[in-house]
Amino acid sequence: MLRLSRRTALGTKVVYMRIDDARGNTVGASVHGIGATTVISSAVYPVGGRLSTVNSRVECARADPFTWTHCFHLVDGRLIERGRTPEMGEQCIPRWAQFAVASYLAGHKDHLPMECTAIDELTGLGKPSRFELTRQGTISWSVDGVEHCQYWIRSGEISASRWDDLSGRVVSDQDELFAGLPPEIRKDLVGFVKDAGRR
Repeated sequence: MLRLSRRTALGTKVVYMRIDDARGNTVGASVHGIGATTVISSAVYPVGGRLSTVNSRVECARADPFTWTHCFHLVDGRLIERGRTPEMGEQCIPRWAQFAVASYLAGHKDHLPMECTAIDELTGLGKPSRFELTRQGTISWSVDGVEHCQYWIRSGEISASRWDDLSGRVVSDQDELFAGLPPEIRKDLVGFVKDAGRR
């Protein structure tokens, strides 16, 4: 279902990341697409000793994740659809839209911190969230006062990230993404990459 509806508008920016563990071993990969009316993500990474696959599509009124209207979240084969409600407030985003917000901040080095509500796609519940450019030239994303992810910036673009004991590093294209990637990680991303890169 997600694959059929994942097509994005012209001008979609696609970012490829390899995911490494604390020892530098590649243990996962992710793809992010930021378009005129959609934010899409696919990630395969270890959770509790096994590989988890997450595909996410956030539909927006325009090229701004804060204008989102619906999101579709496929976690290990389980589909969750979430529609935006008035109770969520104006300054809110689904948690899987955070890469798009961080990407925007990466290109605006003097931007003030952004306060919003992060909506958990699985439960629909929101928690206070903050995106902040640090003095070290990184972006810190926290939820409910706890830092969840840190992004490194190079030339106005996200170049790397870190969360828990995992780190992501941006690679130039899908060939570099898939080079030497274990088959169990690669197989869940191939279809998504073809679809995201089609436009």
